[in-house]
Amino acid sequence: MRPTPGHTGVFMAWRPLVLLLAAGAAAGCGGSPDTATLSPQALMDPAVCQTCHPAQYQQWAQSMHAYATDDPVFRAMNARAQRETNGALGTFCLNCHAPVAVRTQMTDGTNLDALPASTKGVTCYFCHSVTDVTDTHNNPLTLAADGHLFGPFSDPAPGSPHEVSYSRFLDGATPESASACGSCHDIVNLQGAHVERTFAEWRATTLSQLPNGESCAQCHMSASNGAAASTTPGKIRRLHDHGFPAVDLPTGDAPPQRPAAQALLDTALQETLCLNPATRRLQLTIDNTGASGHGWPSGATPDRRAWIELTAYQGGQVIYASGNAQAAGPFPSALPLEESSPDPDLWLIRDCLYDGSGNPVTMFWQAQTLARSNQLPGLLIQNVNDPTSYQTHFMHEFPSTGTLSALPDHVTVQVHLQAIGDDVLNGLVASGDLDPSVPAQIARYTLGGGAALDWTSSAANAFQTTDATTGALMTCVATGAYKSNTTPAVSHARCAGLAAQ
Repeated sequence: MRPTPGHTGVFMAWRPLVLLLAAGAAAGCGGSPDTATLSPQALMDPAVCQTCHPAQYQQWAQSMHAYATDDPVFRAMNARAQRETNGALGTFCLNCHAPVAVRTQMTDGTNLDALPASTKGVTCYFCHSVTDVTDTHNNPLTLAADGHLFGPFSDPAPGSPHEVSYSRFLDGATPESASACGSCHDIVNLQGAHVERTFAEWRATTLSQLPNGESCAQCHMSASNGAAASTTPGKIRRLHDHGFPAVDLPTGDAPPQRPAAQALLDTALQETLCLNPATRRLQLTIDNTGASGHGWPSGATPDRRAWIELTAYQGGQVIYASGNAQAAGPFPSALPLEESSPDPDLWLIRDCLYDGSGNPVTMFWQAQTLARSNQLPGLLIQNVNDPTSYQTHFMHEFPSTGTLSALPDHVTVQVHLQAIGDDVLNGLVASGDLDPSVPAQIARYTLGGGAALDWTSSAANAFQTTDATTGALMTCVATGAYKSNTTPAVSHARCAGLAAQ
């Protein structure tokens, strides 16, 4: 019987060596103390781990960790960057996308098709053999070289075919575990631009502080009770899902991680919308409440494209629209392209990259500087009554200039997120590095939960507040506990109008 692919584009190749090792692992998992210990080389292959940990393997096999080397956008960016840097990029990208291949000297950064399946992606061995974290970015992890693996349990089951010990780096309840995850999710490019900052964002939030902090695993690895290994079914542990849902998804039809990613994103934001009758404008405040351990969106934020769709009605007729097809052209290509959008009020959330001359660029390796345009920051304090908490509120007025043609009686708000912007994808297609069929498969979301707002003056969650500037009595609707419009409007300039930092 052949193993099945974990997701589109990844296939754990069936090799006689793996068959032999797996058979040895089956005999050793939870067996007698004199069972032969698997070699470090054997433990590097996720297919061997599957024998004793089938549930964790299946979760991982559907994740972006497993897909990291085979993702077509990653491969396109790596190929183009190698070419444009005359090979200076080397293993820079593979350090995080295929770290075992780099550490075993199986790659120079270009031979992705020749890599063994066991060395592709972020593997079981890579995470579970961490012994030290020596920096904050670009994968500074030190691994055990003796076949020793680590986990979150202080009482490992006897008879394992590998040495196993407890490690705070693998315990999601500790800040050390965040450093193990975060230092790969924090990237400074070869020119010194901090192009991914998820770990730095977390360290700036109150969630990085004891005693009430939270690590990466507490949001991205949902917990349940069960057996950690199939050979010890009676030993019930607190387990964590290895699917790691976030924003990016494997390409192809109906990726298995889609529901989990959507559910996570639906908890990310909440909104307050107020109608100011004096200025005849709508004031929309958005708060990062559910993804508050880092900014939103996070990760490859220069590639992300998040935007707000707001539509105002009177008597069932549209009197104003921003961020939708009526305002910005056919979906989806026109909306995320901030430089070409005709919508003057488009609230687009992203980072902007610049070259050495201050010109906007779209590819991470081209960047020498970064402007953090309007990413929603993470949580600063866990007390809604403290004014500091409102520093995470971003507010924008619609329209940004002028006034509404009439006072609306109904307004809808939606938040859209595209994992990678069409301008980035189209650039890779134009350079010949990305197949033209791929852009349509990139993850796109419309957020639910607190990010979806329906305003009417008689809504059950409507309330009134006084505008601090005009003194006008405003009617507001909030989707959560925050009820604030106190933060000044932020700049939503296009990248060409922002100063590089």
